[in-house]
Order: sequence, then C-alpha cells, then structure tokens
Amino acid sequence: MKYLSLIAVLFFSPASAETIVSPSEFEALSTGKTLYFSKDGKAYGAEHFYKGRRSKWRYSDGSCEEGVWFTHEDLFCFNYEGGIETQCWTFFKTDKGFAARAEGAPLDEVLELYLIDKKPLLCKADGLSV
Repeated sequence: MKYLSLIAVLFFSPASAETIVSPSEFEALSTGKTLYFSKDGKAYGAEHFYKGRRSKWRYSDGSCEEGVWFTHEDLFCFNYEGGIETQCWTFFKTDKGFAARAEGAPLDEVLELYLIDKKPLLCKADGLSV
C-alpha cells in the first residue's frame, strides 16, 4: 500500500504534467511574436521576441527593457539593458498550454502564457503615463 501511495503522488504531482520546452521549440514558438504572461490570473507582463534571440520585456506599468536570451542546460536566461541581474526560467508545456517558472522558485509559482500574437509591444515613454 505504501508503494501505491508513492506512485499516486508521483503520477499526480504537478511536475509530472510538465514537459520542458527545447530551445528550438521555444525559438519557433516565440520569434516574431509577443508572449503575454499572467500570474495568479492577473496580467504580469509581456515579451516580444526578435530574430537573433533578442527581446523586449514590458512590465505591467508599461515600461520596457531591451534584452537578449540564451540557454543554459534546461533554462532560458535573460539579460536586459537596465542592468537587472540575469534571470533564468524553465519554460514548459502543461495540460493547459505553456508556463514559465523562475529558477529556484517553488513548483506552484508560475507565470502562465495566456496569449501569443504578432503585434509589437507598446511601451511607455520616459516621463509619460499610459
């Protein structure tokens, strides 16, 4: 019975429903597109991906940062011009679509991808409000 419980926990754990996205899959999914993310059902931010692994992240306040991304093992890492420390994420498929989790974050702390489109990001200009 103890083994049956362990099998049930492993089978039904959130990690078992996740499939890591490869760099080539991610590039095909994102290049030339804007990906919109939410956290706990609320808009979190959006990122537009250009050729050459360049990107532009828009925060929820409308300000933007230019950056580049690269892979390290199974992680997708981002460096932005604003001097923010490199941020690495696991990007994965779920039963509901795609999601991302920051390196070292708890399993239930994820950003869900809720929209992909080809429209460029609109960013707040310095000193202006949106």
